[in-house]
Amino acid sequence: MARRCLIWIVIFLYPVISVSGQNLSGAPPFDQDTNSIRYQDVFDNMHYNQIYRPQIHYTPITGEIGDATGMILYKGEYHLFYMYDEWSRRRKYNKSWGHATSNDCIFWEQKPQILNTVVDNRPGSGSGIVDWNNTLGLQYGVEKTLVVFYTDYIRGTCIAFSRDAGKTWIRHKDNPVIHMPAGRADRDALVFWYKPDQSWRMILYETPAFTFYKSTDLLHWTYLSRIEGFHECPDFMEMPVDGDENNKKWVIINGDGTYRIGSFNGSEFVTGMVNTKVDYGYIYATQTFKQSYEGDGPFIQLSFLRPGKQSEHKLTWSKQQSFPCELALKTINGELRLCRNPVNGIKQLRYDPHIWNKITVNPGDNPLKGIDGDLFEIIADIDPEKSSGFGFNIRGEKLEYSARDHLLTFRGNQAKLLPDGNKIRLRLIIDRSSVEVFANDGEVTFSNIFYPDPVNLNLVLYSIGGAIELTTLECYRLKSIWLKREQELGYQRISEE
Repeated sequence: MARRCLIWIVIFLYPVISVSGQNLSGAPPFDQDTNSIRYQDVFDNMHYNQIYRPQIHYTPITGEIGDATGMILYKGEYHLFYMYDEWSRRRKYNKSWGHATSNDCIFWEQKPQILNTVVDNRPGSGSGIVDWNNTLGLQYGVEKTLVVFYTDYIRGTCIAFSRDAGKTWIRHKDNPVIHMPAGRADRDALVFWYKPDQSWRMILYETPAFTFYKSTDLLHWTYLSRIEGFHECPDFMEMPVDGDENNKKWVIINGDGTYRIGSFNGSEFVTGMVNTKVDYGYIYATQTFKQSYEGDGPFIQLSFLRPGKQSEHKLTWSKQQSFPCELALKTINGELRLCRNPVNGIKQLRYDPHIWNKITVNPGDNPLKGIDGDLFEIIADIDPEKSSGFGFNIRGEKLEYSARDHLLTFRGNQAKLLPDGNKIRLRLIIDRSSVEVFANDGEVTFSNIFYPDPVNLNLVLYSIGGAIELTTLECYRLKSIWLKREQELGYQRISEE
């Protein structure tokens, strides 16, 4: 019996160590990895009230978060999975799939990880579905089977499933369902139900293209077609045009958030568009929650919010998810565009409102003077016609609009933005270490991480070269989403109200 146990121990540890004890994963010793997070630091910071810690964007309590993946909505519960390393600021040596749930996409509860580096070979991104018609034949109780498709960088595209509404997860015995070709890293499977012929489809990133597959059993997949010019983490959905359920278009989204609009006949996506931007910041690996075989929305999107050109900090967590946005197809200046706007759930975080109607802001004026802090939502309808433009100074970071060039500029990036009528509508979501900007009902967005001077809590709205007219200006402080969770952990912060 003792010899048999020793054999099983050696087999289990073999992917990580050799017989001599040499580390085969390529990782340096934990205390020599400059990205590792010290146990003592985590012990001293088991709360969400640290400097720069996002208060309205999801982060795990420790470690680095990356791509949103495997997102499922089932019985009113949102399941967010994400690339994760619990003990590092860089997902490299302990990569896993993290898991969190929410009833409203605002307040989140972190759950145990479901995949890991040792068993799943540093698992990569994928997608999630509800197996609503029991295609896999795994449903035995009252709950539908939840299924995630993930990338095993040695085996290929694999499946894990849950029979208990996401509480526990099991790897499928027939993994992989698509083998990894030699010398390639095909990855990031996006699986969805195709209603017209009652079967499943998959989009897989195969350098340098997205490739479409078909299946009737979720285990065996047949090649259909490919489309060039895309890179990683696909998303794909059929959406109503201008809210008309009788007029729909398919939208395919690239890893960097760029998109194309077209048609899909079950085998091939056809489009006349090039990759088009909606976000001019640093979102990546955008994904929408998949909830049923119908796929009729709402289309709620999350994504990995990257630091961009800014250096990362050395705290006990790293990076964050974007604020959840609802997607819509809208006709703007005769052109069909994909738009992003924050979900309405943000309204439950608002307090201490400051609201102005029909005001004039001259050069040197600042209607936001004296409203200092680090968590805000600001909404403004601005007519810049009599000026050269306007701007916001957000804790030292400037967002500016040029009325002459019709350019909106933030953190070194620019986007063309024409007035709607004679107005520019802006919505700003300001967190401790990020700003997300939604212009003209989401036709242009900026999503940026930034680390301001902690002492600078100032907000400024200013005009350039003449007066601007504001139909409305709304400024709300926002509550942290973590207050209840911190109380459960035994941490009590001073009331924010």
